[in-house]
Amino acid sequence: MKSIGQIVAAERRKFLQLSAAAAGVASLGISLPAYGQRAKVFRFGHNLPVDTVYHKAVTMLASEVGTASQGKMRVDVYPTSQLGSIAEMMSAVKTGSLSMMMAVPAWYSNYIKPIDVFTLPYIIGGSNERLRAALGGKLADQIGKMGEAAGFYILGYLLIGGRHILNRARPIQTPADCKGLKIRVINSQVYIETFQALGATPVAMDAAEIYMALQQNAVDGFETAAPDVLAFKWNEVVKYLSLDSHVTDIFLITLNKGVWDELSKDEQEIFRQAFQKAADYEWVAQPQAIDAAVAKLKTLIGVNEISPENKKLFVQTTRPVYAKFEASIGKDLLELAVKELA
Repeated sequence: MKSIGQIVAAERRKFLQLSAAAAGVASLGISLPAYGQRAKVFRFGHNLPVDTVYHKAVTMLASEVGTASQGKMRVDVYPTSQLGSIAEMMSAVKTGSLSMMMAVPAWYSNYIKPIDVFTLPYIIGGSNERLRAALGGKLADQIGKMGEAAGFYILGYLLIGGRHILNRARPIQTPADCKGLKIRVINSQVYIETFQALGATPVAMDAAEIYMALQQNAVDGFETAAPDVLAFKWNEVVKYLSLDSHVTDIFLITLNKGVWDELSKDEQEIFRQAFQKAADYEWVAQPQAIDAAVAKLKTLIGVNEISPENKKLFVQTTRPVYAKFEASIGKDLLELAVKELA
């Protein structure tokens, strides 16, 4: 019997082979026929475990699409990086060899630079309700147009929540406590500049490498949302969680722009309504999952809050990062984001 690792590896090899073939056909201007001329099938890849709120929301979306289309459309969901790394899946969605995926803004910034605005440290300071409203307003409209220009149709946003610093050396109370720590970050210049400003040494790597990197002393810590710590069992390799919320993160669910444009208006509306139902669930369930995760982590590792006075120190220390990205984000968009998100 094959192990889970062997199955995932086989799926990934198959996906990469199909991606290469699809790209070759696309370069010739030839459309691939629908499988069996039956249901339109959309493959949705992501890197999260199946027991997360995120995955449950995605499977809800898939179920709703199938039901509302009376089986004429089907979304097949591939979790746990079965179809490759985040970067590989994103490239595949852009070229059209993968239909759909989700990732955080920091990953999409490789194709949509202004989306870095969501990743600026401490820019999101309001309630989840205020954040969701902003993601349905003028700011999101502008980001959506930029996404389409880059080849991605943004179906919508899911909540991740606050990202916090974890490490095995000491609790983080002030920026000075970050000095000298090697912290894994997403491969994003905003994250790199942010943690350099805090005095840490940022190390960019894929999330799949975090556990082993900590085991092998390649890094001292990392940053992520509380539920993800438990989902990936990262609490086994760190000692401290410091609740600084340097970023309140979100997932973008995207489709290849060409795939989206080929849908009829009725089919597009089915996807929009299906996502709305899934998002309504996720934006309620995720805050509950965050509270439960923090409570659980308090029984497993050291967890500390950041005092309001010290939080101001983090904000002040990282504020120069904004100026470094004003040109690539755009001054007007940055000002709009500060207005709508702060």
